[in-house]
Amino acid sequence: MRQKIKQLDLDGREGHDAIFEASYLEDIPAALQEWGASRILLVVSTTLDTKTSMIKDLEARLSHCVLQKKTGVGSHSPYRDIMAIAHTIQTQDIQAVISIGSGSYSDACKIAVMLSATLPAGFGIDDMEALVDQVHGLAGPGGIKAPTTKLICVPTSLSAGEWNHYASGTNAQGKKQHFVHPEGSPSLILMDPRIASTMPSHLWLASGVRAVDHFVETLCNPECHEEATAHIKKGLPILIQGLKDYHTGQEKHNEEELLQGISECQRGSRDALLPFIQWKIPMGPSHAIGHQLSCIILPATLRYTKPQSAAAQKVILDIFNSVLGFQETEAADAMLRFVQLLGMPSRLSEVNVTSDEQLHKIADMSLTDVLAKRVNMPDKAGVLQILEMARSQDSGVTGAAKFVTSTLGNAVGGVSRTVGGVTGAAGRGVGDTITGATGSAGKPVGDALGSVGSGVEDGARKVAKGIEDAGQWK
Repeated sequence: MRQKIKQLDLDGREGHDAIFEASYLEDIPAALQEWGASRILLVVSTTLDTKTSMIKDLEARLSHCVLQKKTGVGSHSPYRDIMAIAHTIQTQDIQAVISIGSGSYSDACKIAVMLSATLPAGFGIDDMEALVDQVHGLAGPGGIKAPTTKLICVPTSLSAGEWNHYASGTNAQGKKQHFVHPEGSPSLILMDPRIASTMPSHLWLASGVRAVDHFVETLCNPECHEEATAHIKKGLPILIQGLKDYHTGQEKHNEEELLQGISECQRGSRDALLPFIQWKIPMGPSHAIGHQLSCIILPATLRYTKPQSAAAQKVILDIFNSVLGFQETEAADAMLRFVQLLGMPSRLSEVNVTSDEQLHKIADMSLTDVLAKRVNMPDKAGVLQILEMARSQDSGVTGAAKFVTSTLGNAVGGVSRTVGGVTGAAGRGVGDTITGATGSAGKPVGDALGSVGSGVEDGARKVAKGIEDAGQWK
């Protein structure tokens, strides 16, 4: 059912709305007309622009506007893409930016509209870095000005970053830096299931697991209060059910069930981030480490934190067992099994992180992540223990080539979506659509963690080769 809501009940969100079951072809022109905006910048998915008619259809609807277009944004919103968007805003007097793509697109656009209001025209990388507290990787809210350019986000993934007034970009050293302003969220979020249905299933599910990570980490945090716990108990089953419905719709080629599953997932992804944004409840070590890696870390984190979060983990376990029909006895095992059944990498070796040197570098970068100062973050030895568990945990399958043996049947698109012998979940899915992942494919671990080592990058490129040859989803 179509529903228009205020994004969140927070100061600074007045006039910042969202529409579920939206129609991008109807709702974008209507918003631009309401705002009196006619100078428009489209920032759109390469695949949507070149492999479908969706962007061309929108351009036709906006033929009366002065249009600029940027096709493609790199994994994890590289500074070069952020600057390109911001410079276009400044030099072309852009009144509204429209982002259609994954979390990398929405984050790049959110930062760009902040910086176009904050920094002088033609600013460079050094100007961006000068805004950042390098200890915690955070710029703002002081020193960042409120955006003056409207922003519409039409997400194609479940990373849910569009709901946040934070956004992350990756500098030339591969470090994710975070930018924030209370008015930094999009002016309008359009949850259009038909746009989202174009996302390859393995990428959609990769971002869905990240949203599950949001729920799980929040519930396990000792600051999670009764109201937030009730919210999570209601929202997490909806998200898991949505992922199941999506899978079933894909498997049966049932468009109605597929779109219903997408809509459920979109609502669930918002609910997953709400405790962090609205109640300021931090997530946990998995999320801080995950800004350098991915939610591969969550099962290992659950094992590591079990003594401190046993009661919360029992709630999580009961939800997974109830919705998925599992009979697991540990939340970590249920989460690991869930990841496996979706055909996702579940060990670090599957994303070519194998050496002690790599683990130490990831640990060092995790401890300087902006979230590390707010979560119950272990010291470096503890982070290394989590990483070691993630390196050796039993994945139950050997990776993408075997995921079709899972009890969920053909596992979300099956072998037909396996490209070059490697699923996108083992490749770009962990990177482009999971906020903060290392980019284990197209922009591999080496791109997200520049100095981790060329061996990581070379290995990940091999994993991604089949995807790149076929036309990588961007």
